Amino acid sequence: MEVCRARWFAVAVAVAAMSIAADAWGQGSVPLPSTRVFVVGPLSLYPQIALRDTGTDSNVYHDSTAPRSDLTYSLTPKLNAVVPIGNTRFVGTGLGELVYYRTYEDQRTLTTQLDGRYEVMSPGFRPFVSGGFISRGDREGFEIDARVPHTQTLVSVGADVDVTPLTAITAWASRSSTSFDESQQYLSVLLAEQLNHSTDAAAAGARFRLTPLTTLLIATEFQRDRFELVPLRDVDSVRVAPAIAIETGGPLSGDAKAGYRIFKPRDPMLHGYRGFTGSARLHYIPLSVTRVDVEANRDVSFSFDPNQPYYLESGGRFTVTQRVLGPFAVIGIAERRELRNQRVGEESFDGRREVTTSIGGGIVFQLPTQMKFALTYERTERTSSEPVGRNYEKTRVLGSISYGLEL
Repeated sequence: MEVCRARWFAVAVAVAAMSIAADAWGQGSVPLPSTRVFVVGPLSLYPQIALRDTGTDSNVYHDSTAPRSDLTYSLTPKLNAVVPIGNTRFVGTGLGELVYYRTYEDQRTLTTQLDGRYEVMSPGFRPFVSGGFISRGDREGFEIDARVPHTQTLVSVGADVDVTPLTAITAWASRSSTSFDESQQYLSVLLAEQLNHSTDAAAAGARFRLTPLTTLLIATEFQRDRFELVPLRDVDSVRVAPAIAIETGGPLSGDAKAGYRIFKPRDPMLHGYRGFTGSARLHYIPLSVTRVDVEANRDVSFSFDPNQPYYLESGGRFTVTQRVLGPFAVIGIAERRELRNQRVGEESFDGRREVTTSIGGGIVFQLPTQMKFALTYERTERTSSEPVGRNYEKTRVLGSISYGLEL
C-alpha cells in the first residue's frame, strides 16, 4: 500500500509539472475549484481551461506616436492534482498562459508556473511545506510595457496549532527570488541589475474561524529585500495586515487584507513609506441576477528606473454582470491604477506619476456546466507626468471562452 501511495505521489508531481500557470502564491491551504473531478486511484484531478482575449489589439506595443494593431489570443490551462496520504495530502498545481500575436512574433510569450504543497489535514498540529517556480513571459505590472522573460522561485514552511476548535496559532517563513537574464533591457536599463533580488519573510499570528465559511487571520510579517548588484535598493519592512477569506456558498466570497506597512530603505538617500496597504479579490452576488467582482490593491513595488527605485501603486478593477434573459448577461468594466515613484534623495513619492484607466463592457453567455462565453470591448489610456514615450491609448475587441476559470 505504501509503495502504491508513493507511486501516486510521484504521478501527482509529474502531472503538476506538465501543466502551465499563473496563480499567486499564498500561505493558506490551496482552494480547489468546483469543476468536474477526475479520479484515478487515489489521485484527484481538477482541470480548468480558458481561451481568452481572442480578437484585435489596436496598440500592441503601447506606443504613444505610432500604434500598431494585431490579431491576438491567449490560451490558459490549469490543473490541480490532489493525493491524500493518511491524514496528510499533497496538492500540485500547474497553470500558465500562451499569448499569441499573428504579425508581431516578439509579442508571443509563454508563462508557466508549477507549485506544490504538502500539508497535514488533521486537527491539532498542522505543519506544511510548499514550493514553486514561475517562468514569466508576460508584462510585469503597469510600469514595464515590454514582454521581458524572467523567473521567480519560492519556498515556504509553516504550521497551524489549534488552541480551540475555532482558533489556531499560525506561523510561517519563506524565501523567494526574482531573476532577469543579464541581457534583458527596457528603455536602455539592464533589468537584471535593477530588479534581481531575494526576499526573506517570517510571520506569526492567529487564525479564527468566524463562521463555517469565513476565516480571519491576524498576523505580523517581517520582510527583508536584498539586491546583490544595487544595495541602494535594499529594504526592511514590517506589515500588520488582518486578512479575511470567505469561501463560496454565500452572497459574498473571496479574500481581502488591509493593514499598516513600514517600508524602510536601508540607504538614507531614500525616503521610506509608512501607511495603509491592502489587497482584495471579492465576488458579491446581492441578487441571483447580479454579480459584482472587485480586484483592488495598494502597496509599494520596485521600479526598473535606477533614479526612481520604487513606487506606490493603488487602484482596482470593478466588473458588474447583470443577467437580462436566461443565460445571457451584460457586463460593465471600469479600472483605474495610479503609480507614484520615489526619487533618490527627494521627498516621499514626488517622482513620476502615471494613471492607467480602462472602461468597457460586453455580453456573456453562461452555461450551468461552468462553461462561459464572453465578448467585450475595452478602451485603455495611460497619462504620465513624463509624457515622452509614456502616454498611450488602445482599444481591444475580444472574445473568450472558459471552463472553470474567471474571464
